[in-house]
Amino acid sequence: MAEGRDVTVDLRGLRELRLRVQGLRSPFDASAPEVVRRFVAVQAQEFLPAQWGLAARVPIERRPDAATVAAALDAGEILRTHVLRPTWHFLHPEDARWVMEVSAERVHRANGTYYRRTGLEGATATRAMDVIASSLAGGHRTRAELAGALEAGGVPKAGLSFTYVMIMAELERIAISGANAGKQRTYAAFDARVPPSPPRPRDEALAELAAGFIASRGPATERDFAAWSGFTLGDARTAFADAADPAGRGGGRIERVDVDGVPHAFDAASVEHIGGGPDAAGHDVVDLLQAYDEYIMGYAPPRSYLFPPGRSDPVRPEFPLHAIVVDGVMAGRWAPVVEAKRARVRTVPWRDFTAGEERSLAASVAELERFLALPVTVEVEPIVAP
Repeated sequence: MAEGRDVTVDLRGLRELRLRVQGLRSPFDASAPEVVRRFVAVQAQEFLPAQWGLAARVPIERRPDAATVAAALDAGEILRTHVLRPTWHFLHPEDARWVMEVSAERVHRANGTYYRRTGLEGATATRAMDVIASSLAGGHRTRAELAGALEAGGVPKAGLSFTYVMIMAELERIAISGANAGKQRTYAAFDARVPPSPPRPRDEALAELAAGFIASRGPATERDFAAWSGFTLGDARTAFADAADPAGRGGGRIERVDVDGVPHAFDAASVEHIGGGPDAAGHDVVDLLQAYDEYIMGYAPPRSYLFPPGRSDPVRPEFPLHAIVVDGVMAGRWAPVVEAKRARVRTVPWRDFTAGEERSLAASVAELERFLALPVTVEVEPIVAP
């Protein structure tokens, strides 16, 4: 990492910089696919909330609704697949091949126990991949159609077994997300949705991944990158050093800021692009973030920047999953309940909100209403203390 300027910030300054670099303040990406391209990979475990997370990073005058983001997914402008860690992510088609290539080995290794448990090994795995490839050669296929093809091909796989067949097919660059068929999501042939590109050396790909991570999530640490990407801390350290190399993708723009004595990397060009100082983020701003938003999942635990003092917030099944965040600090949880002609937002605050925070929360709910294109009512539950 380049020594750069001698800059020190506290947790508040760190939050404000991250909110701006991530596009949650003064958004600057022109579309949902552009958000995905800048972030390289975006966790997308919760499908509709993950699309809301993309829309929230587009300027309000161009902000897409859910139908527009869904159309981008149908068109292959955004792809959804298992990559990096063994979970769903959005990828841009221009990045899908090299990101899959560099991370597939580690994800395969993480899935090894489940491959063995479901019998997805040796000749069985080879046969399953052949069946999936043959079926997808004929066009986009639903999960039911692929399961039927496996049954007809003598490789019956259902439930958890089918899940890991499809993850393996994704990692082997055989399958990737296709266009919706009604309300059913489909898979498509990888090569039909992802443009060709030459293989990249592992160290070059890791450096590019690290550079993109720092540019879209910095200030961040090597440990943050390791937790986000699934690579080892040793790989993360090497990747950060390579990303700061003037000959690499980072272009030597990687500089350091200290937070409580811990060095964090940031992309100077990225910070200059968004303009202004940390205070430009504004105050009393309420964000309705999905639980796996990159502002949350882009950093390693314990995520001290995220929680108020005395709160670690273990997720409990009786409470909503998603995060109400005020000026970058969690202040409660929320969940959308989407029905055919309306939606409800259930909120569980951790404290009383100020009048300014209540106004900002109402504005965020209005933005969610526009995104869903449905009337939204809010159900506020009693405050849950630590």
